Amino acid sequence: MKKRTDNISEVHRDVLVKTRERFKSELDARLEAGLELINRPISNPTELGQSNSDFAAWDDYNVELLKQSFDRPNNDYHKDYAYTGIHFGVIGGSRPTFQESLNDHKYDIQRQFDRLRLIRDKVDLIDTVVIEPEPTVKKKDEFHIAMEKLDNLFRRFHRIAQTLRNRYKGRPTLLIADEYDVQDLMLSLLKEHFDDIRDEEYVPSYAGANSRIDFLLKNEKIVVETKMTNEKLRDKEVGDQLLIDIGRYKNHPDCNVLILFIYDKGDFITNKGGLIRDLNHMSTDKIRIFTFINPE
Repeated sequence: MKKRTDNISEVHRDVLVKTRERFKSELDARLEAGLELINRPISNPTELGQSNSDFAAWDDYNVELLKQSFDRPNNDYHKDYAYTGIHFGVIGGSRPTFQESLNDHKYDIQRQFDRLRLIRDKVDLIDTVVIEPEPTVKKKDEFHIAMEKLDNLFRRFHRIAQTLRNRYKGRPTLLIADEYDVQDLMLSLLKEHFDDIRDEEYVPSYAGANSRIDFLLKNEKIVVETKMTNEKLRDKEVGDQLLIDIGRYKNHPDCNVLILFIYDKGDFITNKGGLIRDLNHMSTDKIRIFTFINPE
């Protein structure tokens, strides 16, 4: 009888770079947040749109958590969880009813919740190592602080823009009419939180042409790209433009994170959650993408 031999050395076992207890605690918190999404009552399209946005943010955070928790970002647990999203807009046929959209939305949440729960159930079987690279931990903390500042800024952008319409003693109003106005206000707000902002820096040649990026946060290695929707710039058009931008920024040496901020003042984007999810899933090991749409 021929003896079977297995080359074990060629099989990579994904290893946690944190303690099992910490990973369990993080997953439990994510599952608790997911349960709130599952049980959230939704009775109209506005509530559905908000839930879609919250689900996209919850799902994207889970993907990043699974990437950063193991010795390699593209690990098997990340692959098992990774969401296979939807495409832009509605392709052919009639637009789905509110109930159909709601059912699809709840199904998506439940599927991702169940995938995350399966990973939680296996934590005790996962190998772990103790690593303490202080520079990496410090850099990670700085990144989270920067992202918290940006998240707060993006969520308040429309509210801030509205306050500019009413000025003391009838002074001329400052209205956000186009993308250049968005960039002007964005630069003023960014300067309140970040020291080194490079606006309209050249990006390396892509598809035979040079172009400029909106804002580079030099110290944080974060690029912020802004868009403002209008009658001719809706879901598909914005998505197409930003896909080109994503390809361009992958060649920039100071772009570890690309933030796409879409100011949807006129509510021209009908599927905000789907657009956010599709763009964010263009992330790679070289560049992470986070998309914000305001008003939500």
